[in-house]
Amino acid sequence: MRSIVFSVVVLFLFSCNTKYNIIDTGLANGKFAGNMYEYLQSNHYDWDSTVLMIKKADLVDLFEGKRAGYEKITFFGPTNHSIRKYMLDNGYTCVDEMGEELCYEMIMKCVVKGKYMREDIPAGKPVVNTDTDDEWNDKLSENPDVYCGEGGVIFTGEMGNRFWIYSFQESYEKVPGVGAVVLYIVSLETGGTQIDVASTNIEPTNGVVHSLHYNFVLGNL
Repeated sequence: MRSIVFSVVVLFLFSCNTKYNIIDTGLANGKFAGNMYEYLQSNHYDWDSTVLMIKKADLVDLFEGKRAGYEKITFFGPTNHSIRKYMLDNGYTCVDEMGEELCYEMIMKCVVKGKYMREDIPAGKPVVNTDTDDEWNDKLSENPDVYCGEGGVIFTGEMGNRFWIYSFQESYEKVPGVGAVVLYIVSLETGGTQIDVASTNIEPTNGVVHSLHYNFVLGNL
């Protein structure tokens, strides 16, 4: 019975200007011969709901590279899966119901001025917490950046939200440091939430997209 109810809810949800697509893992398309908005429009599989939020927030010109001060941007993109889960969890049946202000906040949290490729992000290591809860809380009250580990860099999104991001070279066949280079994010606004980046260096003409993992909770950056 629960599965039938859920199916009805999902069908209703996506009949309201939100096209449902089965989502696989992240993207790795490299260069795209068009601006960022055109790239997002070209990939319905991952970005339909993201495009709808950009339209609702009146940010199309920014993603086209036409807004002053935003000629080049880095977008840590939330995909359809994250947006649809947020809608289901918060009682929205379509992106339009979220409203312009909320869509603007959620999208701009994921925007950083300038173009930062994966290779521009310093290597780092996550913090290892061996403190008691009281010791950790004391450190946190004195310095919210305690969630930052070694290396990496702190970025500030366009809503003033700060997050620490670092690159890390994975192991390959149990040999450390010879595998793929990946990015990890730690939010300094939501209690050190770790955010996985599913795909990096998607490169339209006006910046770069780093696709956030499908388990990303919208608003946690």
